[in-house]
Amino acid sequence: MFREILQRQQPTVYQILSNSLKDSKLSHCYLFTGPKGTPKKETALLLAQSLVCEKKGDWACEECASCRRVQEGNYGDLVYIDGAGKPIKVEMIDALKTRFEKTALEKNGHKIFIIDNCETLTLKSANSLLKFIEEPAGEMTGIFITSQPERLLPTIVSRCQTVSFRPLSRNEFHTLALEKGLDEVTAHFVSGLIDSADQIETVSASEPFSSALVSFMEFNRLFFKNRPEAVLYLQERFSKLNRNDRSSARDTFRYFLDISLQFVSDILNGYQSADDEYDRLLKTASESSFDRSRYLKAIAETRDGFNMAANGLLLIDQMLYKLLEV
Repeated sequence: MFREILQRQQPTVYQILSNSLKDSKLSHCYLFTGPKGTPKKETALLLAQSLVCEKKGDWACEECASCRRVQEGNYGDLVYIDGAGKPIKVEMIDALKTRFEKTALEKNGHKIFIIDNCETLTLKSANSLLKFIEEPAGEMTGIFITSQPERLLPTIVSRCQTVSFRPLSRNEFHTLALEKGLDEVTAHFVSGLIDSADQIETVSASEPFSSALVSFMEFNRLFFKNRPEAVLYLQERFSKLNRNDRSSARDTFRYFLDISLQFVSDILNGYQSADDEYDRLLKTASESSFDRSRYLKAIAETRDGFNMAANGLLLIDQMLYKLLEV
């Protein structure tokens, strides 16, 4: 149930909407703002469900026929407009207004519109909306969604109740990653590499990340047993940095460095992993006499210089030389 997820992830948003639903003091227009990946659209749909739910509680049951139809996008009195990647033109707003001027299609009678990525409203379409939201006809609720509120007309913003979504923490990204079916180690490292929830699947499913994680685990397994062998492994693993698939290899090595930085942080912070293999690696590293600060410095300096490095193999060799000395 998304309601429980919202309560856990965005307690302030949850409380604001909960109080409004409980007291029947809903605004006629909302502006949901917050970083990409925060559940603004999902919350908009939950609020829409709560306005038309057949079970008449404060919050939607998320299970009745009306709730399911809202979620599936086929509720007669709900209009969803998405401006992602394209301007929202006045013709789309005029069509919305024409539709809402007619008698409600549903027995509930409450009309709802959601405009996602509303920062792409053209000046003409935004102005067309103003009177419409100032003088709503009958029961109507509008929800605007954006991660760039500074691009909206102040006159639109002033007519809405702004509800701000906070960025998710790494622990929340980790929980979401597990809920999406990622294994413990993948979820742990992905959660440290992203800044929005919609990146979880993109990063975890990418070949460079998957390859980097395999390389990281094998390199460090060897590193604490036989460093020369670990060096040879990494040199061979990234021997294509200056060949035809250079871009893919560079992306993989960049992820390798990012994962390695997280690894040192985990050691220093005494992190305990729920994954047996990674937890054993952490314990082996913790019990080793290697110089953690020099290891971290070697990885960090390589990461800082990698984007500007023309010769990736030379940079790797320099890093490996430093690691042999830690």
